[in-house]
Amino acid sequence: MRLGAAAVVCAALLSCTASPVTTVVVSPSPAESLAADLRTHLDLLLGEHVMMLAKQSAAAVDHADDYDEYASLLATTATELGAVFASAFGNSISSDLIRSWNMQDGYLVDYGIGVVTHDDAKANAAIRALDSEFVPGFASQLAAAGGLDSSSIAGMLSAEAAAEKTCIDDYFGHSYAAFYTDLHSAYGSTAQLGDKVAKGIAQRFRDRFPGDPANPDVDRRVDLNVLLQEHAYYSTMATDAVVGGRAAEATAAANALADNTRRLAPLFPTGFAALWSARIGGLLAYGGGDPAATTRLTVDFVDSFATLARVDRSGVSSQMLQTLKVVDDQRNKDSKHIARDDRAAATAMQPIADAAT
Repeated sequence: MRLGAAAVVCAALLSCTASPVTTVVVSPSPAESLAADLRTHLDLLLGEHVMMLAKQSAAAVDHADDYDEYASLLATTATELGAVFASAFGNSISSDLIRSWNMQDGYLVDYGIGVVTHDDAKANAAIRALDSEFVPGFASQLAAAGGLDSSSIAGMLSAEAAAEKTCIDDYFGHSYAAFYTDLHSAYGSTAQLGDKVAKGIAQRFRDRFPGDPANPDVDRRVDLNVLLQEHAYYSTMATDAVVGGRAAEATAAANALADNTRRLAPLFPTGFAALWSARIGGLLAYGGGDPAATTRLTVDFVDSFATLARVDRSGVSSQMLQTLKVVDDQRNKDSKHIARDDRAAATAMQPIADAAT
């Protein structure tokens, strides 16, 4: 009894004399702010739009069965872009913007069809409408909604549209090296547009998108996401060329992947370039039917990259398996699932990019 009482007294004294507990509030990284989310998501969707158009155009030229599936993904991307706009401007303005955005896709698709079918009148009419109707119209709408400079937005849209047109011309003419150069140019133009729009929205609607979208940490997050998405789509374009026996295109795609690797390397620790090049080589080998490539990719690469980048192995593994699924679709001529699986593989890069930020 006495020992118990003493314990109670000691506990009471300690509770009276102990220092108060200090609650430490850890502020989130600038790269995790809502403004950072907005910029990252917008850049990825705009970039994906370019890749979907490129893949659909290539399918038209090659008379591939996955044409309709990539066309469907264009609509999916537009719907998700509309959701981003709605979060800033509301549903009514967002609906108007996406209605205009879909006009762009229609004109570019018409241009591609005109080129493939040698219908110059159709192709020329589509480009005239793109330049005279879509560019100024959408630029004016977006500028009014976001408090942005209309002429600056129009210039970016015009540059993107011109690059996308050139991509179609390049692929139709089998100028594959030029195709990938112009595709990267178009992809980069969308990132510039997304950056400008996201920064404008975050500045105008600070209550909805707190944070600084121009913070260096956000720059790094965006760069990682955009470059890794570009790699994902280039990879499956390269494997498709390998599977299809289009050697010249496969070489051009491999060179584009090498350029992308050089852009990614400064964002990762030493040793990345060699490891990433091994990934590319393994994917091309897998596309060519090399059975040994599976282990090199799903075990050796996954383990090494997760350690190098200090990211969760399961995410790296999931992305790799999803990429191999796309290649399997290509090899099995599963046109109904290629586009969907292709997008899933690219989307699986996002958590890896964010974890490596």
